[in-house]
Amino acid sequence: MEATRIRLEAIPSNQPTPTEEADAPAPTPTKRPPRNGWRRLIRWLIGGAMLAEAAWLIMPSVLYRTSVRASVTAPSAVVRVHQPGVIVGTPPEVGARVSAGQVLFEVREASPDRRPSEQFRAEAESVRRAADAIRGQLAELDELKETLKAHFDEYRKARVARAEAQLAEQRARVEAAESRLREAELELRLQGRLSSRGASSEFERSRAEAALEVARDELEEARMAEERHRLQLDSARSGVFVGEADGGQDRVASLQRCDEIEMQQMGLRARLGELGGKLAELEARLEGERRHLEEGRLRVVSPMGGIVWSSSLSPDVEVTPGATALEIVDPDRLGIEALFKEADAARVRPGTPVEARLLGSSLILPGRVVRVTDPGAVDPRTMGQIPRDSVPPGTFRAIIELEVQPDGGDPANRHHIGGPAIVWTKR
Repeated sequence: MEATRIRLEAIPSNQPTPTEEADAPAPTPTKRPPRNGWRRLIRWLIGGAMLAEAAWLIMPSVLYRTSVRASVTAPSAVVRVHQPGVIVGTPPEVGARVSAGQVLFEVREASPDRRPSEQFRAEAESVRRAADAIRGQLAELDELKETLKAHFDEYRKARVARAEAQLAEQRARVEAAESRLREAELELRLQGRLSSRGASSEFERSRAEAALEVARDELEEARMAEERHRLQLDSARSGVFVGEADGGQDRVASLQRCDEIEMQQMGLRARLGELGGKLAELEARLEGERRHLEEGRLRVVSPMGGIVWSSSLSPDVEVTPGATALEIVDPDRLGIEALFKEADAARVRPGTPVEARLLGSSLILPGRVVRVTDPGAVDPRTMGQIPRDSVPPGTFRAIIELEVQPDGGDPANRHHIGGPAIVWTKR
């Protein structure tokens, strides 16, 4: 009883008594909110995906020998200027495509001495003007010769016509002399017959003989004159005038004047030849001076095909010897430079097939190890290498040639150069 009383007293006063509980109305049951199964399923799926991604990233390091660090590289060439001067032309801009052997720019001396070439050019111009003047004189003399020859032809025609008329006139005299000779011969025969009959005196016979001799002399003289006129005609036709003058000898002098002009032209042509030789000499010296200036003008060509990676040039800017002018890379031949642990040296050797993936890309790129080098070795002909000061200890460097180039194509591939990658090979 005592224990029961103690328990009853221990009941707090704010709790209802059994009588109150009997009188109180029965409480209504509360409903629990329904559980959302879809949310739990989504959380499980997200967690599974994260675990799968982590497993996919860790799997190469578990199943394969992976690189400690890797970087995308490309063949490159550095273009330097080896003499002081000024840039001539417009150098290619960064990102521009160039080909092997293409002229990139020219470097000329800052202040070349052009006085000799200017002097040679002035002398050559003076010689050309003198030669042009002589050619003008020759042309004028040719025109004068043509005029004089026209005058001579007119005079020759007149002399030929005159000679023909004189020859015809003389031919008539010959025929008249022949007629007189026949008449004198007839008179002599007649006197001879009369003298034999005694009808004519000896005086008449002698007079007839004398008349015959005179007729013969006149005929001979007429024939000689005819021959002389024939020779004059032939000479006039050939341009040689003989015999008495007719007051027109000033026209004949035109032919002599042509001969004098021809001799004068010979002298001018000789002088023109001398000027031509001097001009050729000046042009040769000018060409030599031009070559000398061009030799002082360095032409810089591209050592390889690719794109311009960097440039420090602009037109008409002075450059110093040894300064880096351009850097050219070939994005068509991307490779990878990877660092492996020394423990993997037995498996990663030249010729070992590997696979690579650029970070941020899901494309697997097959390749092959070309050579392995010291981790601190840097090839100046390659762009995008891992810096020497960031090489972790206990590693070695492997140079990898890709058999398949990354997506993007040229020139987009240049954006991959220097980017991170991961390389692995079977254990």
